[in-house]
Amino acid sequence: MLVVVAAMLIGVAGCGKSADAPNITPKLNADGSYRVGTVGDADAVSAVKAATKALPVALSYDYRSLDKTEKSATALMTSSFASTFTRTFDATTRSMAIQKQAITSALVRGAGIIGPVHDGHALVLIFLDQVLVSSKDKKASDPLNVSQNRVHVSMVQVKGTWKISDIEPF
Repeated sequence: MLVVVAAMLIGVAGCGKSADAPNITPKLNADGSYRVGTVGDADAVSAVKAATKALPVALSYDYRSLDKTEKSATALMTSSFASTFTRTFDATTRSMAIQKQAITSALVRGAGIIGPVHDGHALVLIFLDQVLVSSKDKKASDPLNVSQNRVHVSMVQVKGTWKISDIEPF
């Protein structure tokens, strides 16, 4: 059974959306993949970069080091969202990961800013893959199970550093 972090995101809401999205064309690499951080002004670029670095930390885990995972993830979040994340992580992901001896990896596949950055707030759209790397139910010969997801990540500047203030799957 594929263990994904979707259960961790249940009940996490409150992401604001802007109706005045700028018309921005991202740059592409030679292979056609999106080059992270090539949209918007400097604030938008830094918000996207921070979100793409933080989200894999928040949505990857290893059953052998869940305390470290949780600590690393919450360090990249506002204190309010870190509390919500911790409650959800402890209530769902922790027991499932231990029971299944699961290791998952979240990989950002594309990202971009949604709307203008205003008063230290930004909304980032992220496309990511969550891969079940191993579990007690997964045989080495089994193909990789990949869960493709998209999320809105609300980012807030706290003392000059972008922090996750919400993650909303859709």
